[in-house]
Amino acid sequence: MIYLDNNATTKVDRDVLERMNFFHSEAYGNPNAVHHMGIKAENAMEDSRKKIAELLKSKPEEIYFTSCATESINWALRSSVLNRKGKNKVVTTGIEHKAVLDTLRDLKNLYNIEIATVKPDSDGVVSFEKLIEEIDEDTFFVSLMAANNITGAIQPYEEMGNYLENKEILFHIDAVQAIGKLDFNVERARCDFASFSGHKFHGPKGVGLLYAKKGVPIRPVVTGGGQERGMRSGTQNVPGIVGTALALQKSFESLYDDSQRVNDYKIRIIEEIESLGGIVNGSPEKTVVNTINASFTGIKGEVIVNALSEQGVYVGISSACSTLGGEGDYVLNAMNISDEKISGSFRISMSRYTTDEEIDEFIEILRNVVSFLNF
Repeated sequence: MIYLDNNATTKVDRDVLERMNFFHSEAYGNPNAVHHMGIKAENAMEDSRKKIAELLKSKPEEIYFTSCATESINWALRSSVLNRKGKNKVVTTGIEHKAVLDTLRDLKNLYNIEIATVKPDSDGVVSFEKLIEEIDEDTFFVSLMAANNITGAIQPYEEMGNYLENKEILFHIDAVQAIGKLDFNVERARCDFASFSGHKFHGPKGVGLLYAKKGVPIRPVVTGGGQERGMRSGTQNVPGIVGTALALQKSFESLYDDSQRVNDYKIRIIEEIESLGGIVNGSPEKTVVNTINASFTGIKGEVIVNALSEQGVYVGISSACSTLGGEGDYVLNAMNISDEKISGSFRISMSRYTTDEEIDEFIEILRNVVSFLNF
């Protein structure tokens, strides 16, 4: 098996899994209980919160545990709309994750807010200048992803953070695709909110993080038992939380070495794709090191993905021609990529566990698959 769909999800790191198993089977107390097992679980959870805050350069009280990044995004957006102080405009991009775009669409229906959506250039990057052109006195919120999940294009989130720093406008960063790929922290990003998901950086599924800067408006997302400082009630997923903290730590520790190696893989794969007559959607030099979105003229992306899957190679698809996973065509469409290239697009996304041998084998399999489909 050669797994190259890491922007969708990653395998859990073995050390992370071992750490989680201990809290599933040994130290499994409810972190809200007052007995020794409960206190042990609570201490582990709070130590994890401190570790995450240290890595992201925030304060522990600014870190909230959620079930996923989608929940974190909803929490930030919905809290901000309910505290917009007479302003009515949100600025975002046309390539945000559906967790942002669909939530904003729902909020527009509920509260009649104005949403300015900026399209990217052909390289997949949204122009900082075009973004600030949309920001005016009625703007109360800006949401921008750090890196796009479909193309890997890195967005101008640091420039936006600097621009908004002294303005009364809340800034949210979807940082889901940043960890393990970019040297990201909230201090440098100068954001008010940031959303993360553990399973994107070799942590478990079912655990998300929300960074909410101290003093920003945030409303309870779930009421009941008063957990997460009264903001998100419900018993916390302690095994998932300690696992996510360790996964985040390992991602930060290995970032430089892994990035150099994975970028070499990226260059090799792009060279092979182009030698086979394929094209890369976007500009490789402006994307995170692990991601390639490509197309072969005359071959449907779904066909390539299925053919590779038959050979034990797993890549992603972004075209709407597939009912499963075909969710990124709107990103490529916003880049003014032709319908033919969109229908033929597929995504390769590597991880720190991708090996030289896997890349060698993948290139050989891709060569054979494309030759067969072009016959």
